[in-house]
Amino acid sequence: MKCKGTVKTKTKNGKSIKKRCNNELKKQAIFCEICGEPTAALSTDLSAKQVFDKVWKKFRKIKSQYYPFAIFILFTSFLAIIISVLFRNTLAESLNTSTYVFMNLILLLLVPFTLIPFGMKENFFEHPFTIKKYFKTLNLYPKYFLLTLLNIIYFFLLKIICTGFMLGVIVDPILHLVRFVLVLYWITIMFPMLLLVYRKKVNPVKAAIMCYKASAETRWQQSLIMFQVLIVNLIGLAFLGVGLIVSLPFSYVLIERYYQKLDDYELFGKTN
Repeated sequence: MKCKGTVKTKTKNGKSIKKRCNNELKKQAIFCEICGEPTAALSTDLSAKQVFDKVWKKFRKIKSQYYPFAIFILFTSFLAIIISVLFRNTLAESLNTSTYVFMNLILLLLVPFTLIPFGMKENFFEHPFTIKKYFKTLNLYPKYFLLTLLNIIYFFLLKIICTGFMLGVIVDPILHLVRFVLVLYWITIMFPMLLLVYRKKVNPVKAAIMCYKASAETRWQQSLIMFQVLIVNLIGLAFLGVGLIVSLPFSYVLIERYYQKLDDYELFGKTN
């Protein structure tokens, strides 16, 4: 496919004229490397809306295959996290520790269990995750523990810098807004780490660097994916929590499918 953008060239008499670029575009191109004209990638393959629509259209036909796993993960890991959040003050007091320390310890221990499904290497559509597969993949807990720890450290540093936590200093209130934006930005560009650490066999630190580089052109689409995940799970909660049996596995599949789109465009580097 050739680029339809334009480039400026000079004629023999020194005049600048515009002409069609016609650069041969690579299959994975998002922008033309000659004129900078965007390809259709961000409005087709890498479009969060299109990916969501396609994934939902396929998922809703086979969603019942995910119910046993969804019920299992909901009533184990997610329920434990929800209970810890709701009773954090009481539990923290009983352990004679601060609420902030307690919650971070709980998240450090429990969140890796919710991330383990991302360690299942197969396409989530072709090989729906099951409870049996989950237990076979439990050996990935240390890697997801380290990934969770990396995120907690990042958020902890943000809390110190933007709120003066533990420093006993007063900071400009605008830094609280900065912290909120940086948290959202981090989640937006780093969610592919959940699959990178296993599928590319890289450590969490290297995966974070790869995610940052990969998001240069797709961060807005990635933010929309995360917004979609939030909305579908809020809808799931709205139906007395029963809807989570559908929204949770759909979220896993949606994130995995968008990761695969990013990888198809070699945004994490060429696949060997």
